[in-house]
Parts: sequence; C-alpha cells; structure tokens
Amino acid sequence: MIDYKNKTKVIGFDLDQTLYPKSPEIDEAIQKYIYEKIAASKKCSLGEARALFADLYKDGAGMGGSKALATLEIPNGKEIVQEALERADIASFLVPNPETINLLKKLKEKYKNLDVITGSNGSITHRKLKKLDIGKEIFSHIITKDDASKSDGSAYKIWLSFYDLPPENFLYIGDRVMSDYEVPKNIGVKSILVNIKEKNDGVDCPQLSSLLELEKYL
Repeated sequence: MIDYKNKTKVIGFDLDQTLYPKSPEIDEAIQKYIYEKIAASKKCSLGEARALFADLYKDGAGMGGSKALATLEIPNGKEIVQEALERADIASFLVPNPETINLLKKLKEKYKNLDVITGSNGSITHRKLKKLDIGKEIFSHIITKDDASKSDGSAYKIWLSFYDLPPENFLYIGDRVMSDYEVPKNIGVKSILVNIKEKNDGVDCPQLSSLLELEKYL
C-alpha cells in the first residue's frame, strides 16, 4: 500500500461530486439537462426523453450516463454529461458541510499546498465554493475549464508546473475513474477516489465512500 502520508506534498481536489456528495436533488438537476439534449436530438417531449434515459440508466445501477446516450445514438455523449455537471443549477442545492471544511483546514495545516483542478468553468467554480462556504484562500491554485482540460491531461500538467516536485509527490482526490484516476495516473500522479458507491475492480487506488475517510490515509 502506498504511504500517502509521507509521499504526498501537494493535494489537488476535484470539485463536482468530490467536495460535495451526490444527492437526489443534484442528480435530478444534472439529468434534466441531459433530458433536454435527448429531447432536442430525438425531437420528442421532455417526459419521453426522461423515460428513454431512465430505462438505460436506472438511477446509476444500469449504464453510465455517457454509455446510455451513446446507446440512444445521441452525439457527443461524454461532452453532454460533462456539460450537465458544469451547467446544471447544482449550486442552489449546495449547503456547507462543517466536517468537510474542518478536514480541508486540517490538510492545509499539515500539507500547506491544497489546490482545485476542476472541469467546471471559473465563475461556476467560485459560485459553488461560496455556497459550500469553502474559502478560496485555502487553495494555493484553482485550475478550471477556462485554463485547460482535465480529460486530455493538460490541466494536470499545469498543476505540476506550479511546483518544483516530481509527480509522485502529488495526490489527486476525485470521483470519476477516467478523468480523476486514469488521466493523472498516465503522468505519474496518484489518486484517491471518493463518494464511491460501487468499487471498480480495475482501479488500483483507494475508493472511499466518503471524502471524510481521507483522514485514514492522510
């Protein structure tokens, strides 16, 4: 098992579904955006679009969102799911979590360097952090979609460029296998996935049910 406590010098956090967990209200806000895209593509009603998607997705127990869209032959499924995360009115459902805030303060005191690397754009990122009552000052750097993409690795490369340290000293905390584990792993950055309901056997990093479980490793 990796010695995260001694190897880690810099910790980066995803924002969506990481610094706050999923909820039925957030899921519905995200999926409403997806329904609208399906309805536009299929030229059907919002209710029909919802039924088409729900039959495949089954509240997360069936296909993933991107695969469900591909099955429905909706173009650019991955982009639509990412847009839904970024553009859906999620912020209105966000509330501060004192335990999360306290955890971040403890990690800041211990490791000094905490950053955010997110697929959301700058204005949405700052709005969400404000709703969560997470002060921007706790982070040394906030890298958003406006700066670079996570999916192609460019955002992570910018993150590494801020420090004179090797990749093995960086730890990224996220919730998505592809963008938060596989992509950083390709450039030597370790990951821990959080807010995971079902563990993926193909992932060789910790998969935690809650962000608060990080204290076991850090």
